[in-house]
Amino acid sequence: MNTMIKPSFTAVWSTDAQGICVASQASPAGLMPELKGVTLSSWLRLAQADDDAKIALKLTAALEMLTPFHIEVPIHCLDGKTRRVLLSGLPDAQPGTSHLQYNGFILDVTGQRKALEDALRTAAEYRLLIENSTDLIAHCDAEGRYVSISPSYSEMIGWTAEEVVGQMVVDFLHPDDRGLATEALGCIFSGGVLPDVVEVRKLHRDGHYINLGTKACGVINPNSGKNIGAVLVSRDITRDKERMRDLEKLATLDTLTGLHNRAWIIEKVGCMLSQTDDQAFTTVMFIDLNGFKAVNDLMGHATGDALLQQFSERLQRCMRPGDSVARLGGDEFVVAAKCSNREAASAIARRIIDSLHEPFAIDNRDVRIGAAIGISLARFGTASAKMLFENADKAMYQAKARRDGSYQFFESAAD
Repeated sequence: MNTMIKPSFTAVWSTDAQGICVASQASPAGLMPELKGVTLSSWLRLAQADDDAKIALKLTAALEMLTPFHIEVPIHCLDGKTRRVLLSGLPDAQPGTSHLQYNGFILDVTGQRKALEDALRTAAEYRLLIENSTDLIAHCDAEGRYVSISPSYSEMIGWTAEEVVGQMVVDFLHPDDRGLATEALGCIFSGGVLPDVVEVRKLHRDGHYINLGTKACGVINPNSGKNIGAVLVSRDITRDKERMRDLEKLATLDTLTGLHNRAWIIEKVGCMLSQTDDQAFTTVMFIDLNGFKAVNDLMGHATGDALLQQFSERLQRCMRPGDSVARLGGDEFVVAAKCSNREAASAIARRIIDSLHEPFAIDNRDVRIGAAIGISLARFGTASAKMLFENADKAMYQAKARRDGSYQFFESAAD
């Protein structure tokens, strides 16, 4: 939609053979200094709001050369305001008239001038923003081809503007990300809005990919209301992604031993139980260390922590490929495994117990501990992760009560 800038006033005038204005009609009247009865040069000296001598010289030269003129000049208006006007004149070419006679008009162009200056200032500010922004700023047309890119874009991805402009945006993305990007651009081109950042991998000129988070918005033609492209503002999120992965990893790990924690192992067992085509038993083993409290009380927590770390290493060496180990807290550990039968589960439990026959060397002292292990098994659809954990816990307490450092399977009332 076009917005017309209407002038605050206009005026038409004409001069006689001596260059004196003999007719002047302004609308609205009484806004600009009176022109009738004076020469154009005299009126200009009275009305001009600045001391730019070039304006008067330009008018004088045009009148002497009998040529048309169009002069933009700021004038003092009778309402106390300063306005920019266009003073235009054309020699009267009618038969029988003097060549000194002129006809012309005065047009208020204050609004247009301000709009132009605002637009130029905005363009300059935008150019400075683009040229100095650390974000990657690009403009593409409605076909998804690059129209322009910021200098930071070239610095980040290695491609020059000449190599990029005219190429499809999605051609620089990882093949697995092109479908998502095409869908996002299609949404924008059809008038939609993308509230979220789109994560893509952008191809660097040297062949590696950079993780970018891109916010895109459509560009609309104000006359037709139709989409003519999009502005894409991207930021390198490679480090952010790495930090996120590190945080996610930390959130699932026990900080003392480096093993997985309770939340991770519970989710793992849930996934194992959901495997419909697997006939093996999902097996959970609860392990509680016998004698650990005495070590902690008599030798100190530092020794206890060192013991837990060494036990964690031995525990992992007892596992088969695919088995998982976690620390629940204190001296309690969990093993999650797939076992074809009880014998396979028993073999894992015996390896764990046998690994404790050798003492742990801590601060030049031998430290001995044992373990009680409770085991529960279930196939798909017969138990939940919560139930498996509860059953293994119950079996562990039964094994612990025997005080013989052994393992115990959970036996239900129906068994």
